[in-house]
Amino acid sequence: MREVRRRVLEDVRNYGRGALLAVLYVSVGAFGVPVCPMVLMTGLPCPGCGMTRAAALFLKGDWLGAWRMHPFFYALLILLLLAAFYRYALGRPAPGMRFFAPAALTLAIAFYGRRMALYFPDREPMVYFKGNALSFLTQLVAQLRQIC
Repeated sequence: MREVRRRVLEDVRNYGRGALLAVLYVSVGAFGVPVCPMVLMTGLPCPGCGMTRAAALFLKGDWLGAWRMHPFFYALLILLLLAAFYRYALGRPAPGMRFFAPAALTLAIAFYGRRMALYFPDREPMVYFKGNALSFLTQLVAQLRQIC
């Protein structure tokens, strides 16, 4: 138990600020405020769009809603739980992570393409965000052209 405590404290010391920022990022996104850089810049959903909302739904006990929002939330959750178990309980890296993490990412990107083809632009989370920077800049340039 002492070793587990030591590893946890070591990770908090090394990664605590990043973890705190990640929690703040997820917390803001859970309130429906867009935090995804791709959405904010282009208005287009990214492969991870819906992941924060899936986590919020999962924590509320709406597991089916979390699945519908982003099924790969569960893959990420399983990978994180396995990595934590091996790191803290066994004191070693989880076997196969160098294979499973990239495989899950590849599948998530393929799934993103499918969701874009089937659901964009009118089904959450695959919706277009009109308040994006690219749209703003495009409108600004159009207005400047009319003036000049």
